Order: sequence, then structure tokens, then C-alpha cells
Amino acid sequence: MVHAIILTVPRKAAVRPAAAPAIIKQLFNQHNVTSKCLDINLDYFTRFQEQCDPVLWNEIDEYLFIKNKHLSACAQILFDQFIQYWIDLLSAHQPKKLLISVFSWQAQRFTEKFLEKFRTQYQCEVIIGGQGLIREENGSFADKPIFAHYLKQRNLIDHWIRGEAETTIPAIIQGNYNVAGIDTDFFAERSNIVNHPVMDFSDFDVLAYKNGSQHGVLPIESSRGCIRKCVFCDIPTVQGGFRIKPGLQLANEMIHYYEQYGVRDFFFHDALCNGSMKDFRLFNQSLIAYYELHHLPDRYFTYSSHAIVRKHSAMRPVDFEHMARAGAETMVLGIESGSDRVLADMRKDFTMADLDYNMAQYSKNKMQVYFLMITGFPTETEQDHQASLDMLTKYQRFVADGTIIGVNLGTTLTIEQGTPMFDHPETLNIIGINNQQPQGADWMCATNPDLTYKKRIMRRIQVQEHCEQLGYTFWKGDDQLKTLMDKYQERLARIQELVH
Repeated sequence: MVHAIILTVPRKAAVRPAAAPAIIKQLFNQHNVTSKCLDINLDYFTRFQEQCDPVLWNEIDEYLFIKNKHLSACAQILFDQFIQYWIDLLSAHQPKKLLISVFSWQAQRFTEKFLEKFRTQYQCEVIIGGQGLIREENGSFADKPIFAHYLKQRNLIDHWIRGEAETTIPAIIQGNYNVAGIDTDFFAERSNIVNHPVMDFSDFDVLAYKNGSQHGVLPIESSRGCIRKCVFCDIPTVQGGFRIKPGLQLANEMIHYYEQYGVRDFFFHDALCNGSMKDFRLFNQSLIAYYELHHLPDRYFTYSSHAIVRKHSAMRPVDFEHMARAGAETMVLGIESGSDRVLADMRKDFTMADLDYNMAQYSKNKMQVYFLMITGFPTETEQDHQASLDMLTKYQRFVADGTIIGVNLGTTLTIEQGTPMFDHPETLNIIGINNQQPQGADWMCATNPDLTYKKRIMRRIQVQEHCEQLGYTFWKGDDQLKTLMDKYQERLARIQELVH
């Protein structure tokens, strides 16, 4: 019997343990409360997938992230059996609290269907948290966590946490639910990242995840928030001002995970690892010093992360060299566009010349890069679109030499709450449909009226076809196209209803 069980639920990539459950477990540890982390998502992508007929499993998988998808009778039986398997397992632990990490909107359908059955068979306090508390498909902020309210109204949950566990879980342990972030529409009080404890991954089989690593991969966090204010991004709203762990503290935390679990490969799950160059330099230098002290080779650890493109004056060639020696492996870069004009409208704070410099350094130092792209930004013209295609063509040499390992093309630009674009659409001459607030995909640019939703989808398809011809690989490219088609058909249905 344990006091609390902390669940990771489908659907998210099963490449490493999630950070949130490990953070929450350590918070319980600090208050001498027993807890256990269980990963349903990992079981979904391993045991369950391996036992299922591939066609039926794919049907269930699409059901979890395609809104209008329905299950056949055979698939429904398998899905119900999977849920019942986990209800039986959880019931055996007799938890007093069940905490569910709803990682994103793709975890909402499983969470709802799981709780519908769980609540009829076992009674304990159910608490949910995570970005999936809202309904938006491409954002992490909304004025109201609608999904959480929906589950509460149906009596499927008792409480929700909106925001940081570090300032809410201790209150819950003490029986105090009257604090910011617990059952509130507004966020929890921000924590001091310097005081964050190391995460507890003792319940996870780190070698069971699908990442190709011989030693396993763990998440790690260097910062919260972001130093930039891209017009389409809600991170500053969700996470508050930029906060950074000192470089030496971060290096020591990574060393702790290695010495505790034998893990040598890490992924930073925050927005950027190079927000503070002072601390980033100290972090890399501290790892190199650890290798030298223990007679280990360079790159004994590896780490991957989101990073920002910096100018030559801010990130010198020696910084890239130290990154590589410390173990930097794959940097996820928000490139977004190949047009300097569009990058300026996005407030990306770099140019294509800066990107050229960064790419040359990554290639020279044998590091990998993963691109994030946005097709259909409101001010994007045919010339800007062509500039993106030309950039991808120019960078084909980095695909050939192994520097660029993939690209995420997304589902075209959506306008989400909590972003500068949502709060001030007039700055880019964005207007909504039928005089509504521009949101999601329902918008147009008054000074670029040819950029219809259909045109955005066509450009998105063209970019993927272009990348395929050049040898780029994709992350969920086909899933994104399915989502786009689903949304487009939904919009056509709405139009037909208005006509009739």
C-alpha cells in the first residue's frame, strides 16, 4: 500500500521517463510520504502494442489524438481491456491519492476514458495536472483550464493543479487546497528553480524506453521561461520570467543521475539550454573538468536540448567546441522560416546569416540539429515561402553530413491564448473570422488576404514533399497531416451547416 500513485498516461513519445512524476515523487519523499510512479504510456507503446494486431493498435492510437475518430467493436474491446488491466494493477496498490500527469491534449482522451472506468471501481482522491488541462491543441495556455473543469463537473477528478508542483504538492501533503494553482484558473506561485531538488527516477526502468541508448535517457531541467518573446509563443505567459539553474549546480545534478542510475544520456525538457551564456559555459566546463578528473573521455555524457540561435558575438566558436566536448548531441532549433522578413515579424532575434554561422559551427563540431518550422505565418508571402524552401535546399548538405537529423513541420500556424499574437493581433493586421477573436486556425491577415487556411495547408504539404525529396526525416509528419485534414474537414462541415 502506498499513499500516492503518480501516473504517466498516453499519448506521448515513450523515449524517456517524464520529468513531472519524478519531481512529484521527490516532493513526497521530502515529506516522508510514500509514493510510486507508474508509466502507463510506456506500457502502451511496448507490451500493449506488441500484443495487438498492428491494424487495431493503429486504430486505437489514432483515436487518442484525432478528435472525430471512433473505434470499431474489436478495437474498443482491446482498448477497454488495456484500461481494465491498469485499473486492476492500481487497485492492488490501494492508493489514497492518484495523481495523473496529463502531458498534452493528446493525453486527454485516454485520461477521460480511463477515469470513467476507474471511478466506478475504486475510490481515492484523483488529482490531475499538466499542459493537457486546457483544450487547445497547439498551446499550453488558456484563460480557463477547460478540460480540468469538464472532468471536475463529471466528478471524474477531485482536484487539479495548474502550474508548478514545487509550490502546490507540499500544500496538498499538508491538506491545504486553498492555494494558488489548486482548483484555480490562474497559475500556481512560481518557484525558485535554484531550490529544486533532484528528481527521483527510482521507480522507472530507464532502459525500457525506446530511444536507442545503451545507458538510458533521463530528462533534466536547466531553466524555466525564455529570454525571447516570439509572437507565437506562450512560454513566457505559462512559465513566467526566465529563471536559470547555476551552471555548476546543473552539472552536479547530471553527475548525480549518472552515479545513481548509470545514465549517461540526457534531454533538457525546458525551452532552451543557452539562455544564460555565463551559466551554459560553466555547465559545459564543469562536465569537461569532471571527465578530466576521473580520466573519462570527452562526450562521456551526452545531452540534447532546445536551444536558440545566437549571434557570433554572443556564442563564440570556443563555446561550440566546449559544447561538443561536454557532450552536446542534438540541439532542437526553432528555425520557423527561411525569410529574414518573417523572422523579424516573429521577433526571433536572429537572421539567416546568424543561422548560417550556427549551422557551420554545429557541423564543424560534429553536433546534430533538429529543425522546428512554421508554415503559414500571417505575413508569409509566396516569396517568403520560397525562401524557406530555398533554405531547406541550401542546408541539404547538412542533411548529407549528418548535422540535420530531422525537421518538425507542425500543423501550420495557430494563434493561441497567452501569446503576443493573441493579445495584440492588430500589430500584424490579423483579423478573425466573422468578426471573432482570431484564434487557432480561424484567422486571416488583412494585408496578406491570399493566405487562406487552404493555402496554408497546401504550403505545409509542399514543404513536406520538398523535404522528402531532399532526404530530410520527419517527426510525426504523417500524424500532423492527418490532424490538418481532420481540422479542415471539420471547418468544411461548419461552413455547410451555415449554408443550409
